[in-house]
Formats: sequence, structure tokens, C-alpha cells
Amino acid sequence: MSAQQEGPLEQASIALAPLSHGAYRLWHEGRVLYIGMTSGARTLRSELMRHWRGDFGNTQRASRFECLPAATMDEAHALYLSLYNSSGLREQAGRF
Repeated sequence: MSAQQEGPLEQASIALAPLSHGAYRLWHEGRVLYIGMTSGARTLRSELMRHWRGDFGNTQRASRFECLPAATMDEAHALYLSLYNSSGLREQAGRF
């Protein structure tokens, strides 16, 4: 597994994202906005580009991303769960 990569959700930074599977988080104003993982033929780079373009609606307003490349889909899923569990989103969901 490669090291975590992060940067602003802008084309130049996204162009440096790995062309591999993995998990990622999108941030807006210091809070986690979205957590995702790749599947099928999608890569970290292609998923981040989809968010930047606005394919998922409100995630386009994210200011930053961080991503963790994975060698396999099982590893990507484990990384996704790790990012989710450390994000605080689980606790926030219980308050609504």
C-alpha cells in the first residue's frame, strides 16, 4: 500500500492522485463531507474527478481530499471502514 495523499479538490491536485483502487475522504470547512471507495474500473483519480465535476451534487463544494491507495478491493474496503470510523460521521448520524 502507498502512502496517504491529500490536497485541494482542484484539477491539478486530482491529476496527481493514484490510478489505483482505494478509499478517500472529502473535507469542507474542516469537517468530513463524504467518505468513499473505488470499485470496478474506477480509480481514486477518476472518483475524485467525478466529485470535482459535480456528478454527486453537494460534494463538489469540498475544499480538500485525502486518499489511501489499496492493492485489492478487500484492502480498499478495510481502508474505507477505517476512514469512516475515524471521521466522526457515525456519531453525527446518531444525532439526527
